[in-house]
Amino acid sequence: MVTMTESELGRVLLTHRGVQWIIGTKDDPYALLVRAADDDPHRLGELIRERGPLYWSSAEAWVTAHHGTATAALGDPRLSVRHPDADAPAAEDGGGGREPMPWEVPALREILPFDEVFLTAGRADCERVRELLDPLIGAKALERWAPAFERALRRALAAAGTGPDLRADIAEPFAADAVRELLGVPEEDRDRFAALCRGAAGILDATVCSPHLRTAHDLTTAVEGMRSLFTELLARRREQPGDDLVSALLAGTHEDEARSVCMLLALVGSELSATLLCDAVAALLDRPALWRALCEDPALAHAVVEETLRYAPPLRLVPLYAREDLELAGTAVAAGSQVVVAVEAAERDPAVHADPSVFDPARKQSGERLAFTGGLPTSLLAALVRFQAETGLRVLAADAPEVRGGGPVLRRLRSGVTGAVIEAPLVL
Repeated sequence: MVTMTESELGRVLLTHRGVQWIIGTKDDPYALLVRAADDDPHRLGELIRERGPLYWSSAEAWVTAHHGTATAALGDPRLSVRHPDADAPAAEDGGGGREPMPWEVPALREILPFDEVFLTAGRADCERVRELLDPLIGAKALERWAPAFERALRRALAAAGTGPDLRADIAEPFAADAVRELLGVPEEDRDRFAALCRGAAGILDATVCSPHLRTAHDLTTAVEGMRSLFTELLARRREQPGDDLVSALLAGTHEDEARSVCMLLALVGSELSATLLCDAVAALLDRPALWRALCEDPALAHAVVEETLRYAPPLRLVPLYAREDLELAGTAVAAGSQVVVAVEAAERDPAVHADPSVFDPARKQSGERLAFTGGLPTSLLAALVRFQAETGLRVLAADAPEVRGGGPVLRRLRSGVTGAVIEAPLVL
C-alpha cells in the first residue's frame, strides 16, 4: 500500500471523486452507479442491462447486468479481484524508471488497506482457505453456534429500548458480537471489537467509490486497530492453542494469512451480515403479511434470506480484472481490463426471474446467489452471513412480533457496492 500524508490522501481521493463525478455526467448508467449520488440504482441496473450482455463504460470497465454473463464472469478463473499489477515484479529503482507525473494518482487499491483484510486475494488462495474454513464455519459447522448467536441478538434487543434504530442498535451490535464470539475474542475486548467493526464500515464500498477523507481515515484506523487486536490474539493462541477458529487457522496457514482471514470475517463479515439483516427486515416490514407469516413460522427465515440475497444483495457490484486476454459474451477482453458484475441488477434479470422487482420469498430459488460466487474473497463469508441473518430474523420474529417501521430507511452515501442501510427507525 502506498504511504502518504493526510493531505496527499485527501488530494488523491478528491481527484478520484472528481473524475467519477465528471464521468457520471456522460449518461453512462454504470458511471452513475459508481458516482453513487441520488440516482435510482434499480433503474440504472435496467439501463445497464439494456446496453447488452457486456458493454464498455466511460468509467473504463466492461460491465454486465445479464445473469448469464454475470455467472460466467464470476466463475471464470481468468478473472479475479486481484489486479495483475499486484503480482508484477517491482522495478529495481522502485519507480518504473521515471517519476510519476503530477496529474497521475494511485488507484484506490494502492492507497487503502484492502489487502490487509484478504479482499485482494486471488482465486487459488480463496479456494485453499475455503477448504480450511468449511469444517469450521461452513453451513453445518455453524449450527453449534446458534445459541451463542441468539444470545447476541437478544443482548442487542435488550439494550435497544422501545424506539431503536435497526442498524445502529440491533443489526450492527448483533453482527459484531456474534463474530467476536465465533473468533474467540475475549469478552473484555467486546467494546473495542465492536468499535473497530463500526470504524471499518464502508471498506467494501471504497473498493469502487472514492470515500470521503474522514471515511478513509476511519477505516484505515479501524483496520490497523483490528490488526493489532488479532496480533495479540494470535500470539496467545500460538502459545496456548485451543478448540477455536483462530487456533485452527494458525495450524492450517501462516500467521499473516490467518490474521488477514480473521479480519475479513470480523470487518467484512459483520458489515455484510448487518446489511443483509437490515434489508431483509425492511422488506418484510414493508409487506406486513410476509412479516406475520414469518412470526407464525420462523422456519421461513431461510427463504426470506435467499430472496433478500436476490432482491437486495449486500454485495451489489463486484469488480474483477482479466489476468489474461479472454472472450466474454462474444467480446474480446484484454488482459488487465476491469470487468464489473452488477450483481443486484443481474439478479433482477427478467430472463431468469419472473417479476424480478417483486420481493417473493416463496419463489423457487436455484443455484448459488451471485453475491457469494465461489473463488472470490466474499465467498468465504457466505455461510456466516446467511446464518447470522437467518438467526436474527428468527429471534426478532419470536421476541418482537409487533415491531413496525418508525420512519424512512436511509442508506449510506457513496455506497455503490453494499447499498448499506445507515438508518432504519423501529417501534418495538
